[in-house]
Amino acid sequence: MRLTPDKHLHSREHVLADDLSRLMEEPKKFAAYLGIAKLYYESDLRTLAKRVLQKADLPREARGKYFFAALKELPKMPGAKLKNLRRKKKHGRKKTNRKRAE
Repeated sequence: MRLTPDKHLHSREHVLADDLSRLMEEPKKFAAYLGIAKLYYESDLRTLAKRVLQKADLPREARGKYFFAALKELPKMPGAKLKNLRRKKKHGRKKTNRKRAE
């Protein structure tokens, strides 16, 4: 048997996000898990995931919600920031090459 690496998982954060999204049974929320993988320590996230999976009274559908709610307790990595993906709106008029008719 030969193991082939997944070409889409090219960094440590991607592997962590893939593991967490599979553990919480939310593969479609990979991007959300990737975001937190960049902000928090890997050991803390894996410990929290283990704690969530051990809760017997927690329904399977609520694992992800509980996981994200419990993130507030964890310390963030110093200097870790997500890139601001929102583009700022430019205020003012749009410049054109046309000259005004006087």
